[in-house]
Amino acid sequence: MSRYSKGAIILHWLMAVMIIGNLAGGFLHDFVPTEGGQRALVMGLHKSFGLTIIALTLLRIGWRVANPPPAFPHYFTGGERLLAKAAHGAFYLLMLAIPVSGWVMADRNTRPLSFFGALDVPKFGVDKSIADAAHELHETLGWVMLALLALHIIGLLKHLVLDRDNLLVRMGLGSSRA
Repeated sequence: MSRYSKGAIILHWLMAVMIIGNLAGGFLHDFVPTEGGQRALVMGLHKSFGLTIIALTLLRIGWRVANPPPAFPHYFTGGERLLAKAAHGAFYLLMLAIPVSGWVMADRNTRPLSFFGALDVPKFGVDKSIADAAHELHETLGWVMLALLALHIIGLLKHLVLDRDNLLVRMGLGSSRA
């Protein structure tokens, strides 16, 4: 069975960790104490990793164009192929739309948008009503991403436990079985 390229595998797992961490930071930041700057630190990291995800997504799209993914296994049904393509497309869309909407929502306040404290990132300059709408979109898309991740993990478990195929080897998990 053919595998994804090493670059695609590295980008996949690096981004998976960042996205899951950013979802956790976004959904749970209200539970982080404000005293001592703890919440500001969490949100600063959330924003910085969000900007990083935009750059890595663009890199990943370029990588995918230059290094096409392996063909689906011959035993995949048409429905499985369609579902896999739709899920991948939705992931790419969300990996751009969520952090871009967060970037737009940064116009809700006057604080600079800092990238890991090293440099200030320009804002879009939209009015507060658009920034507020971007906030609502950002939260909604975060929930959509969480649901899509859950389905992705369910699919992983299906292949691992029910199908017992070698599909996970394509993404660097485990070794090929005869």
